[in-house]
Amino acid sequence: MDPFLATLNEMFTTTYRSVLKVEEVMLRHLSNNSLTISEMHMLESVGRHGGEAAITDIAQDLEITPPSVTMAVKRLEKKGYITKDRSSQDGRRVRVRLTGDGRRAETAHRYFHRQMVRAVAGDLSQAEKDALLSGLQKMNEFMRQKAEEYAGARRENA
Repeated sequence: MDPFLATLNEMFTTTYRSVLKVEEVMLRHLSNNSLTISEMHMLESVGRHGGEAAITDIAQDLEITPPSVTMAVKRLEKKGYITKDRSSQDGRRVRVRLTGDGRRAETAHRYFHRQMVRAVAGDLSQAEKDALLSGLQKMNEFMRQKAEEYAGARRENA
């Protein structure tokens, strides 16, 4: 493999693992070992909606099924990070709200990400920032296309 490609591959792999590990350690500390990364992302989704979201909003944000969100919401409610209730306008819709603990966890997670991107971008020139964003956009597009391909293949095989 080309030395640049080998190094790039190593950097992607190492960075991915490092972000997960740091998030995992931060969550353990923040939540006294009670939150998983996927649960944190669910709290983050609710936070993006102003601290209150419908099950379908969360499912769309996280690209998972509403029944999966419903199960996770039950776990997070038991842990005290969210509350849920039925919409007064439409009894079929469930509204999810962050509790004080949920809001604190979501805020701390958002702060972690802000620190991470500021640390990475801090000393970059504008040309380096543009190149980094361009490269990441290409990587995200590749990943999106592959996810669609694999999802299509799964549907064909089902």
